[in-house]
Amino acid sequence: AMKEREAKDGIKRTVTLDKQYRMHPVLGSFVSDTFYAPYGEGFESPRRPEEFVHDLPGYAGRVAAWVDMPLSRGREHGGQSKRRAVEAEWIAKEVERLATARRDLSFGVISFYSAQVDEVLLAMEKRGMSERLDDGSYRVKDAWRETRSEDGRLIERLRVGTVDAFQGKEFDLVFLSVTRSNDFPAATDEEQRRKYGHLMLENRLCVAMSRQQRLLIAVGDLGFVKAAEPLRALRAFTELCGGHHGVVR
Repeated sequence: AMKEREAKDGIKRTVTLDKQYRMHPVLGSFVSDTFYAPYGEGFESPRRPEEFVHDLPGYAGRVAAWVDMPLSRGREHGGQSKRRAVEAEWIAKEVERLATARRDLSFGVISFYSAQVDEVLLAMEKRGMSERLDDGSYRVKDAWRETRSEDGRLIERLRVGTVDAFQGKEFDLVFLSVTRSNDFPAATDEEQRRKYGHLMLENRLCVAMSRQQRLLIAVGDLGFVKAAEPLRALRAFTELCGGHHGVVR
């Protein structure tokens, strides 16, 4: 009906979401307040927190985590597409640990850079979680591709990809590999684009930070983000992690 009315009068119509049922209400409020409220929009998260409980070792009772990988642990590398091995190796090890503890949960690993996706899959290959194909690309190994959820449904167990590969997807846990970590200057707009890159694109951050149901774990250079005036959304997430519902490591 909307399409028919558009065809008649030429007025573009959109349906604004006013409720979300995917994620824990604290995470829902964070996404609404951070990405929608500044534009006069927002949504409610009517499901109860009890529906999103997990008992994952190291994160029990938390919905948000920031794992600090300072510049001293290794800076970003690469040209257009960035990679950072220290984040990739930690994520591969932690996904293995948590997915072994809870075989009924699903895990997503999101990066803004295809080079970092490959870096994560390389780190997972060393742990027997992924394999390299003849064309040099990687895929998640069969044993890690699917699992049974708490209610017995067959679900995707592990996905590693760029933001585009996660459009419309949802996972119990999401790891966001932040990746940017450098000491470039940021005095001009051009320098800021060089320093922060994709982290300045809030629409992509919104997709990346709204795929999780129970827990969102950002892995990256905390000092870099906290000092960055243009990275409003990520700075807001560090505050959530530092509060009652989160953890900073």
